[in-house]
Amino acid sequence: MRNVFVAIAIAIVPVLGSLLSYGIATAFIVQLAAGLIRSGYAGLSFWKNLTIVTVVMLATAAAHLVQIALWAVVLLLVGGASSFDRAFYVSAQNYTALGYGDILLSEQWRLLGPLEAINGLMSFGLSTAVMFAVMNRLITDRLRFQLRHVQEAPRAQETCRRTVNDRASAERRAHQCQAHSNRIDAT
Repeated sequence: MRNVFVAIAIAIVPVLGSLLSYGIATAFIVQLAAGLIRSGYAGLSFWKNLTIVTVVMLATAAAHLVQIALWAVVLLLVGGASSFDRAFYVSAQNYTALGYGDILLSEQWRLLGPLEAINGLMSFGLSTAVMFAVMNRLITDRLRFQLRHVQEAPRAQETCRRTVNDRASAERRAHQCQAHSNRIDAT
């Protein structure tokens, strides 16, 4: 039972580190996406939107890799793995809840695996929420842009029709004035 509390106490460090690193990554992603959207960069072009989504995905993936590395360092420090490569591999399995089971932690540290899996699953949930928020905004902006053009088309056509009618009316008036002027000159 003592091992359980020790494992939980040790897991608090990478959990808090993960929260901090993912919080920083999320703040970066939100600032970047919001800045690009506010500047008008996003929403209008497929390629620009794809660029934003790609940047968000890469930043999110980097944040997850940092968290996996943090857990790997903890596994290395407690003696759960003999090398960083091995610790990173075990950590990646646990974090993603993949769990091949080809490398097992000692009984003393086995609880770190499920605790890391909880941390990883929660982080993937946050990543999904961030991606959804960015995608939702990009789709909304794209639809607004397209609808604005659809709604402006009849107005543009009406303006064009009025311009043509005004020009035709002006030409008729000019022709009438010329005809009236010719009649006056003839008398």
